[in-house]
Formats: sequence, structure tokens, C-alpha cells
Amino acid sequence: MRKRSPIAVTMFFLALFAIAFVVALQFGRKDDDMLRRTQVALGTLIEIQVRDMERKAAWSAIDAAFAEVRRVDTLFSTYAEDGPVWKLNHDRDTLIEVPDEVFALMLRCDSLTRASDGAFDIALEPLIREWGFKDQDPAVPSSEELTEALQHSGWAHVRLEQPNRVHKSADAMINFGAIAKGYAVDRAVSVLAREGVAEGLVNAGGEVRATGGDWSIGIQHPRSTSELAAVIDPQGRAVATSGDYEQYFEQDGKRFHHILDPATGLPARECMSVTVLADDDVTADALATAVFVMGPRKGMEFMQQNPDIEGLIIDESGDEHATPGFAQFRTR
Repeated sequence: MRKRSPIAVTMFFLALFAIAFVVALQFGRKDDDMLRRTQVALGTLIEIQVRDMERKAAWSAIDAAFAEVRRVDTLFSTYAEDGPVWKLNHDRDTLIEVPDEVFALMLRCDSLTRASDGAFDIALEPLIREWGFKDQDPAVPSSEELTEALQHSGWAHVRLEQPNRVHKSADAMINFGAIAKGYAVDRAVSVLAREGVAEGLVNAGGEVRATGGDWSIGIQHPRSTSELAAVIDPQGRAVATSGDYEQYFEQDGKRFHHILDPATGLPARECMSVTVLADDDVTADALATAVFVMGPRKGMEFMQQNPDIEGLIIDESGDEHATPGFAQFRTR
């Protein structure tokens, strides 16, 4: 049994909530015609802004968007015992039927896993549990514990079959944490549009999508909560940032974070943060994680080979690496 440090737990919560709050304060502009609300969901702070809209209609639209975020949170939760993901993870059958929406996102994940050569992987739940990020009481696993968790982790243990059927090994488990926030943002933006919002923004702890007008999006500095690494105008594109400061703990003077390399089961070490711009936040969210795992050299090669995405990498030394097209979005 591993001994866990109370200090590590405290740092975990501070990193998760303090950072998210600071980032949220940097978004949008302080206009009299803008309404903003913030709630906790998906393990982070969700901020929704609407501007240039009659107040009653705007608040109604924000309510509807938050309801959609909560629905997505419940649907893809690994904790809800009556939910499809909990059932998928705990059912000992190797062929399981899942709801249409869950299967559709799993298909998208399959495509993104293949595109990233396995750097993005939602089948790492055994590893996540072994590190303790599930119970927010993290510690470094022993080599034996890590080896066993690796044996049951990875997308190679999962196969999808139409319609809505999942083949998996008995011990394989799914965690949508690397894509659920991006999916929730996309869904919330769709609800805002349905409610007649022309200018709106949804921010889920660094996964952001804005519509209409000009928006200034702050990218959190990975080592200073009071600084921004950059400010961008996304120009209608979705933005996602993955960083080693989001969920982490320190043990024996070393930082251990939640972005695990599927190949080793260890935290990816070559980056502090990765920001990706894409056409939708599902893609941006997944690929921010994938590029973080790849590291600066492979990550830059990957992004430059995919013209539909742009990105900014801050490596382990604090140096910046940006795709050529990132400059058109950067305002400072």
C-alpha cells in the first residue's frame, strides 16, 4: 500500500482550481453588454459569456448551455454508477453495447488515436487509477504496480463494431478526461447558437470556443498564475491547452502530473504546456494532449503536417515553439 502525502493532495486541489480561476478571468472584454456565469463541472471551472443580447434571453441561453454541460458531464462520467461509462468499465463481458452518443465519441477518439500514432488514448483508466488521480490522492506507483496497470491500459485492448458495440479485454477501462471538456464546449456552443446567441464564449478550464466578434483569449503561463504566456484572437476557431500545471503533485522534490505517456505509463516530460487551435474543441482538446505526449520535436512535425491545426508548445525549459500560422492569431 502506497503512503500518500497530505501536502500533495493540497497542491493538487490548488493547481486544479486556482489555475482554472485565474485563466477564466482573462477571457473576453469587460463590456456593459456582456453577461458571465461560472460553475464547477467536469472537474474544473466552466465559464460561459454572452454579449450583445437582451439580458433575459441571454441568461436563459446561459442556463441552457450549462444544463448541456452537466448532461455531458454525467454521460461521460466514470463515477456515475448508473452511467454508461461506469457500466462499460465494470462489466466483465467483453462485448458491450453503449449509447449512440458515447459510441460516436469513441469513434472520434479511435480516429484521433490513429492520427496521433497512439499519443492520444482514452483507454488509460487503469494507469490513471494507479497514479491516484482518480481519488485526488496521487502518489508515484511502484514499478510492479506500473507494469501491471500498463498491461491493462491502451487502445489496443478496445475495438469498436457498428452499431454501438464495444469489444474490450475484461480489465480494459475508459476515461474520457482528455476529450470530455472539449466535447462539452462544442455542445454548449451549439446550444448557445440554438438559443439565438450571436456572440458567446465557453471556457472549460482552458478548452475554449467563441463565436462572433473579437475575443481575447489568454493562455496561462505554465509556471506563474499571475502571468499569461500569450494572448490570442481565435477568429472563430476552438482553442485547447494541456499543461503539467493543471493536475499535479510533488514527491521527493519532483513534479508529477496527470498527462501520461501511453507507451510508458509515466508523465510526459518534454513539455510544460501545449495550446492547439482547431475547427472544433474535440479535436483541439485531444490533439493538445497528443502533442504534449509527443514532445516539442515530434509535436511540431505533427502539427505542421496537419494544416487544419495551429499550435504553441512551451517546452520543459520554458522555450516556445509555434507553428508558422500561429502568429496570425497571436495579439501579444
